[in-house]
Amino acid sequence: MGFLEKKKVLILGAMGRSGMSLQELLFDLGARIGIADQKSQGDPAVPVEADLRPDQGSSILDIFEPDFVVTAPGVPLSLPIFDAARGRGIPVYGELDLAFHVMEEQGKKPYVFAVTGTDGKSTTVSLLEHILLNLPFAPSVIACGNIGLPLAQVVLDGVPDLLVVECSSFQLEMVEYFHPDTACILNVAPAHMDRYDSMDDYALAKANIGRKQGSQDLLIIAEDFPYLDELSSLFGRLERLDLQSFAPGHKELLDSLKIPGEHNRWNLLFCIRMLQDYFFRNGIDWNENLQALKQAISTFPGLPHRMEVVAEKGGILFINDSKATTVQSARMALNSFSGRPVYLLMGGLDKKGDFTSFHGDGNHTVYPFGEAGPMIQEQTAARHFFPDLNAAFRAACEDAARNLPALAPSEGRSPVILLSPGCPSQDQYKNYEERGRHFRELVEEWR
Repeated sequence: MGFLEKKKVLILGAMGRSGMSLQELLFDLGARIGIADQKSQGDPAVPVEADLRPDQGSSILDIFEPDFVVTAPGVPLSLPIFDAARGRGIPVYGELDLAFHVMEEQGKKPYVFAVTGTDGKSTTVSLLEHILLNLPFAPSVIACGNIGLPLAQVVLDGVPDLLVVECSSFQLEMVEYFHPDTACILNVAPAHMDRYDSMDDYALAKANIGRKQGSQDLLIIAEDFPYLDELSSLFGRLERLDLQSFAPGHKELLDSLKIPGEHNRWNLLFCIRMLQDYFFRNGIDWNENLQALKQAISTFPGLPHRMEVVAEKGGILFINDSKATTVQSARMALNSFSGRPVYLLMGGLDKKGDFTSFHGDGNHTVYPFGEAGPMIQEQTAARHFFPDLNAAFRAACEDAARNLPALAPSEGRSPVILLSPGCPSQDQYKNYEERGRHFRELVEEWR
């Protein structure tokens, strides 16, 4: 009998994707389920004993009297219900942690890679999955977590040989069981400051990716990562990766990568080091697989909406980087086109980011749009701000076309229209995918 059978489990944030998968998993395990969510629309995925929308605060505990509380990642841990639950001795799980615990309770023990960081998580996870799937020994691999497929759903559908788990800071805030074999923190830059009191708090949430690792497990961070000196004793094996010195030994692999951007080469270096650890621990010869690794890297297409080449029309290159929802991510994208004229579309939901470093320098021009447009205009001294992406796009295209004759084609300096917003999309779109699709449509319609 499983530890959740016939237990009353309250799911907070139950109507999102993670919450729906949790409902199905808990029902499959024989739990008695209550749900609570601010959303008033939608039906539960399974029969539930209590549907408590909208959230009624800590009084939910009195209504349903749960044995366990489980929360989806988007629910802030500052809500009173969490303190109230702990005060009553009710265990509180995050979705990722609960799913991992259930997986182990069921005797399923895949090799687990895990990736966190402010930027580059999805690209790194997808690249790692792609490489693993294309190796000669062909293990079964699934990428899951924050990339879109909840771990709870994987446990329901069938656990493969290898898991590559993308972990957001929200998912890592509560970790009692999750312990990847090989993990990395790509970077940490200001983000989600509406949820965390300080950068230290945010970085500590990221660091939880390695908090439960054993003595044989590996956590990789960048050499200049500033937050973990005082915490190194908490981790099994903590390795600071000097990317500058590590890169020359892997030039062949780096040169195989087709997607643009120096930051993507850094992402690949983390992948290489994680793969080395996996190969060593499983007795797989690295050199014998070098050609297969190169071939796999060379065929990685990149992610939709992440430095995606949409088209080259009329001498102008159009790049969709709608997934760049942080200032740091947008900066990395801009740096990928050093020496080329860039017409940079920035804006979206105003999260009070610092865009002052994007002040036009002659090589790029900023076209702010959306809710954050006025703030970005002020910080970058842009000439105008625009009500929406459509208006900003058309202005950028007109300027790029007007300046095109001045560029010598032989110089290889064709201008770039770059959508790299540096902001979330929810001021005018459901998500960054919808924003990216709109950009593609604008490109298709242009001229």
